[in-house]
Amino acid sequence: MVNKNSRLALKTITLCAMEPKKTGKIDHLETKNPGILQKLIAMGILPGMPITLLRRSPSYLFEVDQTRYAVDREIANHIYVSY
Repeated sequence: MVNKNSRLALKTITLCAMEPKKTGKIDHLETKNPGILQKLIAMGILPGMPITLLRRSPSYLFEVDQTRYAVDREIANHIYVSY
């Protein structure tokens, strides 16, 4: 029997909390600031996309769809990743 709530078994954390070299999928973007949300969407940072955190310092460097992005902690804290 397949568990209907199998999604609950996934761990969801912010990009800030991820360990470098880990890969997951963007679960959702959560912000009340429409400017940040618009910026992330324009960059192609969308739910369902695979994401790999490459490093956390001096900025959060990550890869989505074979493109690398560097953002500060404020932006990285709005990207939720499940794995």
